[in-house]
Amino acid sequence: MVNSFPRRAAERRGRLALNVAVVTAVVALLGLCPGSLYGQGANNEGDLGACTLKNHIYTCSSAAFQKALASATTVSLDTHNADGMARSALKDLVTKKLGKSVAAPDSPADLVFLLMPIDDSGQVENNSSVQDLGTLRIYSATAEGRPAHLLWAETYSGEHDVPWPIVARGVIAKFEKRFQIK
Repeated sequence: MVNSFPRRAAERRGRLALNVAVVTAVVALLGLCPGSLYGQGANNEGDLGACTLKNHIYTCSSAAFQKALASATTVSLDTHNADGMARSALKDLVTKKLGKSVAAPDSPADLVFLLMPIDDSGQVENNSSVQDLGTLRIYSATAEGRPAHLLWAETYSGEHDVPWPIVARGVIAKFEKRFQIK
């Protein structure tokens, strides 16, 4: 019998690296990173973010994120879809459970909440039925209200054929559970 655990672990690392690369590319194309296509710079308030990227894996400080969340009063919401389901779920989290105001379009915000699916269509082979499906990214904001530094990244994993509404609700539920939000 051959032990397939090392191979599966290597496949998961490769899949994670691909997912990080895809999300990073999408975020950069949307202008959500400092120095991206829109030319936004770093926040001048000394905000260094709460997440670091090493070997294609984000490590985030929950204490630094919670401090930024506590001091925020307004947030902007960004979701990938036009049907409004993910936006509605995200708005409920922000307004009803976190007690924050949603900034009007084109108005500055303290934080930016981004909820989007993780597309792994570039993956060649996946022997596991469980994969990363969606992510909630929370960024500090520039003076113009654009995303500056990543403060928190939450990922939802599951079967590859899970519908987006379930993924969106799942990633929000995972975030709520992690920070004991009721």
